[in-house]
Amino acid sequence: MKEKKQNKEEKKEEKDSKENAGKVAEEKAGEKVPEKRKKRYIIIALGIAFILLVVAAVVVYCKGAAYYQTHFLPNTSINGIDCSNMEAREAAILLDAPIQNYSLKITGRNYKTGESGALIGEINSENIQLTYGNSEEAVKMLLEQQNAYEWIWAYVGNGQASSLERNIVFDEDILESIVTSWDACKKRNMLKAKDAYISQEPGLDGYYEVVPETVGTELDVNAVIHLAAEGIREKKDSIDLEEQGCYEEAFIRQDDRRLTSVVDKVNRWLSTSITYDWNGTEVILDREKLTEWITMQDGEPVLDEEKVAKFVKEQAAEYDTYGKKKKFVTTLGTELTLSSRNYGWKTDTETETEELIRLIYKGSTGTREPTYSITAMQKGTNDIGNSYVEADLSNQHLYLYQDGNIVLETDFVSGTMVSTYDCVTPEGIFGLTYKTRNAVLKGATYRTPVSYWMPFYGNYGMHDASWRGAFGGQIFMTSGSHGCINLPPDMAGQIYQYVSEGFPVICYYYGGAPYIGIQAPPASETVVPEEGGEQGAGEEGPAEQPPAETPVEQPPAEAPVETPVEQPPAEAPVETPVEQPPAEAPVETPAEQPPAETPVETPAEQPSAEATVE
Repeated sequence: MKEKKQNKEEKKEEKDSKENAGKVAEEKAGEKVPEKRKKRYIIIALGIAFILLVVAAVVVYCKGAAYYQTHFLPNTSINGIDCSNMEAREAAILLDAPIQNYSLKITGRNYKTGESGALIGEINSENIQLTYGNSEEAVKMLLEQQNAYEWIWAYVGNGQASSLERNIVFDEDILESIVTSWDACKKRNMLKAKDAYISQEPGLDGYYEVVPETVGTELDVNAVIHLAAEGIREKKDSIDLEEQGCYEEAFIRQDDRRLTSVVDKVNRWLSTSITYDWNGTEVILDREKLTEWITMQDGEPVLDEEKVAKFVKEQAAEYDTYGKKKKFVTTLGTELTLSSRNYGWKTDTETETEELIRLIYKGSTGTREPTYSITAMQKGTNDIGNSYVEADLSNQHLYLYQDGNIVLETDFVSGTMVSTYDCVTPEGIFGLTYKTRNAVLKGATYRTPVSYWMPFYGNYGMHDASWRGAFGGQIFMTSGSHGCINLPPDMAGQIYQYVSEGFPVICYYYGGAPYIGIQAPPASETVVPEEGGEQGAGEEGPAEQPPAETPVEQPPAEAPVETPVEQPPAEAPVETPVEQPPAEAPVETPAEQPPAETPVETPAEQPSAEATVE
């Protein structure tokens, strides 16, 4: 029962609370009605404001779009110029403004000096009536291409950069007249370019050089006008005519390989420097002399080889001693003037000329001796030296000097004075041709063996004469040899040991040869030329050679003859070595009628060409 009573009470309380809650809700609802109405008014007001704002925006946007139908959008640039909010005409004027101050400078070579970088002339826009022919139309076309409704985005965006190509208009006839009026473009002021070339004469330093090309100022005027017109159309600030190749240039430049090669060659020749030791005298051949011999002909160096040959001959004539007369002081103290028949220094002019030409072409430097065909014992004018054979033909006495001292002296028998004149022993200064042992002197009718044969002038020489019993005195006058110097055998052997090829042999007479023979002597003595083999002015002709055939000596009949073992020079007598003759001296056939016991020589008529003159 208690539970039922309790449930009723709970239900009653629940009902009372619901009634109370309803009353409270009614009271609250009465209070909220005015608040809802206020909110509604606010919403309506906001809606109206928004609509008005949208309408205003649309109006502004449409007005902006209409504006930019005739104006460029914000942040618009044309050819780098800001044209924002400008009409086409305004933009065209602004774009045309730079051309009103346009000028084109033409540079090139100074027409007087040829120097680069000179101002040739200047072209101004006003001079040639320079304009853009269609600027406004071109700007209008560019304006029409823009979208006016994007003007709002143009404000906030990066804008638009446009490039406008327009035709440049100017008076080309006026341009041509301006260009042709410049001094540099006048024909009379233009300098023609000249090719580089090799100087015709050596410079101050003695050498040839490549003369640089002459820079010309000759312009192709039509090319200048064309370049100026193109430069104006491209709105260039300057044009360098030299860079554009408007000048007539030299064809051959300073660095031309052919020119430099030729100059190198000729200067190599000129660099030749040779110091000669010409028979003890210093002769210098250098550039000073070479410039007289070397010239340029048709762009090539030419060495005058005839002048080279003349130079060699001149030096030979000056310093050669071969064939020249020399002073000689005899042992007895008398000074004589003797001819150098075949002795002295003689330049081989032909060989030396060829060698010198070769050295010049090579550009050689250094020292040298000329090529000699004949040499003496020592250099200088006194080329005899201190070692020589001195044959005093007048006194029939011989002296042998060695290093200035007499080491041997002996009597001898020389050529007879009663036979033909060619049997007279010649006087002069000679050089020993050669020497040989055990030779046979052969002629047409004789074969004479000798132990020592020492020729010094053609077929004249010194040899032993074992068949003679006496030497010296006046034997030579009537019983002399056929030209040779007959020596005692022991003395011939000693002399043979001292002498050698080229050893000086000096023969002389005091007062001339005492000839008393049947043939008249020559009116004047003949000598070899004094210019080393070249005939000089005022000099006597070449010396006479012995006759083709010579007197012979009769050797002992029993003397055995050996076959030749040594061949002498071509001009020397042909000798055949033989065994030593018997101890008995051979008897010579008398020329006149001497006593039977006196050995004499019998002149023969004409021996063979290979015979040796004694």
